[in-house]
Amino acid sequence: MTHAFLRAVVLLISGVLAGSSLLAGYPAVSVEDAAAHDSSATVVVFNSNDPEARVLADFYCEARHLDPTHQIALSAPMGEEISRPDYEKSIERPLLDEFVRRGYWQFFRDPAGKSRLVSTRVGYLVLIKGIPLKIAPYTPPLPQVQSQTPGQLSGGTDALATSSAQPSAPPSPPAPPAYATCNAASVDSELSVMGLFHHPITGLLRNPYCISEKKQIPKSEIPPNLLMVARLDGPSAEAVRRMVLDGIRAEQEGLWGWGVTDLRSIREGTYKLGDDWIRMAASAMRQKGIPVLSDDLPETMQEGFPLTDVSAYYGWYSGSIDGPFADPQSRFQPGAVAFHLHSSSAASLRDPNRGWTAPLLMHGAAASLGNVYEPYLGFTTDLGTLACELVSGHNLAESYYAAQPVLSWMSVLVADPLYRPYARLMHPTGLPSTKWTDFRRIILAHKGSILDAAADLTSRAREKHESLYLEALGAAQYDVGDLARAEGSFEGAASLTKDPKVAFRLVLEQARTLEKLGNKMKAILLLSKALEKDRTIEEKRLLLNWMHRIDPKMCPVG
Repeated sequence: MTHAFLRAVVLLISGVLAGSSLLAGYPAVSVEDAAAHDSSATVVVFNSNDPEARVLADFYCEARHLDPTHQIALSAPMGEEISRPDYEKSIERPLLDEFVRRGYWQFFRDPAGKSRLVSTRVGYLVLIKGIPLKIAPYTPPLPQVQSQTPGQLSGGTDALATSSAQPSAPPSPPAPPAYATCNAASVDSELSVMGLFHHPITGLLRNPYCISEKKQIPKSEIPPNLLMVARLDGPSAEAVRRMVLDGIRAEQEGLWGWGVTDLRSIREGTYKLGDDWIRMAASAMRQKGIPVLSDDLPETMQEGFPLTDVSAYYGWYSGSIDGPFADPQSRFQPGAVAFHLHSSSAASLRDPNRGWTAPLLMHGAAASLGNVYEPYLGFTTDLGTLACELVSGHNLAESYYAAQPVLSWMSVLVADPLYRPYARLMHPTGLPSTKWTDFRRIILAHKGSILDAAADLTSRAREKHESLYLEALGAAQYDVGDLARAEGSFEGAASLTKDPKVAFRLVLEQARTLEKLGNKMKAILLLSKALEKDRTIEEKRLLLNWMHRIDPKMCPVG
């Protein structure tokens, strides 16, 4: 393949050809106009072999006011894992046929008589519960390049007969040999590059829409052959309905509550990247006036840690849901987004207790994501970019694809792709008068800097006798290393709250700050006093573990 042809391919994939923009002018239009365009550019796909699937597809179209003729029924196997031949036969091939038959794609014949895909009427593909989740690996691998052409897939349509010059995939990023030869993938990620027609099956493909430090492709230039794929899936049909309705409600009323981040405190090496993403997510939320609680202990948040009013969660790294999120009574705020990085977080979406993605949805989250097989950290979703895009008012699909570096790989977005969690923040007038909206107004008055707003937050906390203002301030001070002020803010917040769960959390936050300040004696004394009160078994275990961590000699039993 010549250098000139490769360059032409990359230009086409980047959406440079005239008419290739799917959301041309998006930054200049209102959220309402963009949402209306999104709806008209959405296709819903369901498995006709699943008795619940058609009902769910109809429900989603009605809830989102989508054209019901934009539904496509496929006859696919019912299992979550599908073989590559079955995927091509029952999902990819009939879907390609339908796209061509319905005129969703527009082709241009160049002077040499070769057809090219130059524009599309479809930007979003919604897979309804019942569509298989992942494509099993082959042993040995299949040949690297698929041989089908659009003409073959559409029954020999003349307009597509000369399709050998259809765009190939953009150059793939470097990967260890084990990953470069892998031919497994999520169904969703594979379908996102369906419009390439000829693309590698082994390895992975660079996502041209992904935002990176080195290159940012304008959001208005979405390539015509890139589909933004998400699935409405989960352990039950009722969970799927609730996800959709909670999202729509949050768009109308606002998504309010705490953002929660869970770090591993990795300061160097390959895995520092995951912590960097999550810190970026915390910063993005704070700048938009969303209060954030953060945990920096190496393990995930421990069982018994009291969380309240959680509207967003970004964390890592354990195999299955644990800590406070695994509590049967734990519930997210309606419309909440919850993302946990792990190699197999979405290996199944039907088991409510396996991994993280399905359990988070069952605990009330309206959106999550995960990996169906081992993805390698550098090829997973950048949670920092994801958070930045979401709080800027973009929908789940746009935000996810801006944060997902590779395609034809392992990741899945489990959410209504059209859901804009922070759409209400784009229209600040007429917001209800609550502690959440008041907090946000104070932060925005200080240009998004919670630290600069310290005096106003302290004054408002005393005026309203509300701990939220000082607790959020203390968490931000802690994260930047201003530990002395953070300890004072947590102590001040504790004097204001009457909520037992919030009071217990503030004890832990203050004790952790004292521990990092080197004041182990005061930290253990604080935890000991908390232990004297009426506590659940989980809370007692948590307090004892913390005391043991702070000083194993003074507190030998954890």
